[in-house]
Amino acid sequence: MSLGSGVAERLRLLRVYDTLWAYGIDAAFDREGAIARTRWRMQRWLWRPEIPPSHVPAPVRFRLLLQELGPTYVKVGQIVSSQGRALPADWASELERLQSDVQPFPYEDVRDRIIADLGAPPEALYASFDSAPLAAASLAQVHRATMKDGREVVVKVQRPGIHDQLRSDVRILVRLARALERRTRWAHDVDLSGVVYEFGTTLMRELDYTIEAYNARRLNRILEPVEGVHVPDAIPELSSSKVLTLEFIDGVKPTRTAEIDAAGIDREVLADRMIRGAVKMMIIDGFFHGDPHPGNVLVELDTGRLTMLDTGMVGELAVQDRIKLGSLMMVLRNRDVTGLAQTLKSLSTPFRETDDARFYKDFERKLTPFLDPPPGQKVEVVSKVIPTSMDMLREAGYRLDPQLTLAIKALTQAEAITTALVPEWSGSEFTRRALEASFDLLPGVVTPEAVTATVVKQVSYVAREAAQQMPSFREGAFRWLEHLRRGSVKVDLDTSGLDEQVKGLRGIAMMLALAILIVGLVIGSAIAAGVAGIEESPLAAVRDFSLLIFTGSSLIGAVAVVYLAWRLVRRDRNRREPVDRL
Repeated sequence: MSLGSGVAERLRLLRVYDTLWAYGIDAAFDREGAIARTRWRMQRWLWRPEIPPSHVPAPVRFRLLLQELGPTYVKVGQIVSSQGRALPADWASELERLQSDVQPFPYEDVRDRIIADLGAPPEALYASFDSAPLAAASLAQVHRATMKDGREVVVKVQRPGIHDQLRSDVRILVRLARALERRTRWAHDVDLSGVVYEFGTTLMRELDYTIEAYNARRLNRILEPVEGVHVPDAIPELSSSKVLTLEFIDGVKPTRTAEIDAAGIDREVLADRMIRGAVKMMIIDGFFHGDPHPGNVLVELDTGRLTMLDTGMVGELAVQDRIKLGSLMMVLRNRDVTGLAQTLKSLSTPFRETDDARFYKDFERKLTPFLDPPPGQKVEVVSKVIPTSMDMLREAGYRLDPQLTLAIKALTQAEAITTALVPEWSGSEFTRRALEASFDLLPGVVTPEAVTATVVKQVSYVAREAAQQMPSFREGAFRWLEHLRRGSVKVDLDTSGLDEQVKGLRGIAMMLALAILIVGLVIGSAIAAGVAGIEESPLAAVRDFSLLIFTGSSLIGAVAVVYLAWRLVRRDRNRREPVDRL
């Protein structure tokens, strides 16, 4: 970690601390009572505001705190708000404002960024460019524009200084998570630092718009067979790593059901399209939109098309994980408690010693009431089954892969959108329709041509690997036959790691011996040079020589200390942690 980034991180930490302290003090003195009433009177007397001061609700205060802390914390609030049904109504509605109600930055900064990245001002590149932002997000803001060929587009411009601030925030949060892991069991069990690091690296990847443009192209190809689901196309000639020009989409959030009904759009059709799109991405192709919260999905009122925005966060699943994810939906549809436990266990890795028998027993005891509710009640998959299952996994010593965690989060967000469109589809109805969509879409993908192409691809990969290893195979075979002929067996023991340790110990011993020698010379020569009353004696020359030895030994010792300090600093820089490479 460079000195500049270290200083920036410390300055950012101070700002975060000051903000938390200010909001904490404000909340402490804003409670109902005599202190709060006295404070409000003083505020009215000193500042004479047009709107009299009053108590600020906790959800509003928390939203304002996240906005003041910056984009990283706003993003956390957006993720939490996408799971609004697990929150009280006032908290859910307030945090939902973070999906679109974010403070914009000045147009001058937008213009400077476009000039720096695209080589010309907006008025030269576009037929028209609206200086007022269409929307402001946590990492960027969007302006509406018209291309010279008449196409309507939006221009996404990255916030100034966001890269350094985001990197500092992620480092601070990772180190805080590690401190919590050392002090609390739950943080260690969930690998809190790993979760935060994965979240941070995902956010850092979102800052490169060339990746987002590629994700949009790939998702469009994947969703092409699904009717009524779309991702905005990027305009490559007007895009860069910090500026992204996309086709303009005129629509409303799926939560605005009154406007959707007024447009005459069947909400069940929209919900079915959302489910089919999610299944096509996650289970069929394994490349999916990682953050489909209501703020990132629009319903086009004139066509009824669903459009997914912001393709910066994506996930990717291997074939085996996709099969297991489909199995997870199947056991949820069948309300199979044991099958759910087995599937989740197969998707996880243990982080400590586990007791599988106890895990299955506890899982069945806690999950059965949710998967087998009383007659007339629905299975609450998102609000009850999934959170409780994750808690049971963690308590048993299992941890989901980060990509699978992202996939499950994306599935729950898709389920939240379908429930907003059709409230009756919550719970097991979503999983039932998702499985039907899987069976419907799978034959169109698993064609003889697709299977042949996959087999050819895998065979080619194996052949290339075998060709690269062939010389070593031949040499190894001849060597093994030679040893067999001699009746001997040769064992190669790799001690490279041990050699490094031995070298380190040898270096420590040499430095220790040198230190003892220098200290002895310094002490002995200092004693000899300090003898008085021998100016006229032949021993005076010995004293002068001792003084020279004292001076030389002190200089050698000082140089050795500086050298050791330099080696330690160099070693620490060479052994940077992953978080320092962000």
